[in-house]
Amino acid sequence: MDIDKGIKFGKWEDTTSIKLYKDTTEEIFKKIKISKYNKIADYGGANGIMKNYIPNIITIDLDATKEPDIVDNIITHPTKYDLVVIRYVLHYLNDYQVIKLFNKILKNGTKNILLIQFTNENLKMKYKNSINEFKYFRNASQLQALIPDNFKQIYSEKITVTKEFYKNRLNNDNGIEHQETINAFLLEVN
Repeated sequence: MDIDKGIKFGKWEDTTSIKLYKDTTEEIFKKIKISKYNKIADYGGANGIMKNYIPNIITIDLDATKEPDIVDNIITHPTKYDLVVIRYVLHYLNDYQVIKLFNKILKNGTKNILLIQFTNENLKMKYKNSINEFKYFRNASQLQALIPDNFKQIYSEKITVTKEFYKNRLNNDNGIEHQETINAFLLEVN
């Protein structure tokens, strides 16, 4: 079963998808000056929907069905960038892998990282809705414990995740509406 929908991923028309993949991205990008960065990577960039906002962004993803610019494992990807964007990726990684990811990016010499990640205070509800997938969902304090201390939170918004989102994303006809929070953190050196 193709739950991620390959190149169609994130392009659904339900209100949650529009909020997650369009509206919050626009709001977060208003808070930082993207134009000052030349070489920008979208780690876990899937099908490149971030190119709608940053046309020259380089998408790196392990899933070739999403047709990223570079098919590679972001945890071991060796390239230095002016800015790495990690958007809705950490739930694909266990805690050890998250720490390894940040360490590798910084070891590569990248000094600027934008992290965008949702959190769920009702983890039981999130797991109940997220059928047909295996993920590592976290609440706010669990996420905060995994990211380096020098990241500054620049955005936070509570949203409603609709049952239509789960139908589109996971073929779940029995999704239950719930709340989650979209967070953005920035590590910026220059």
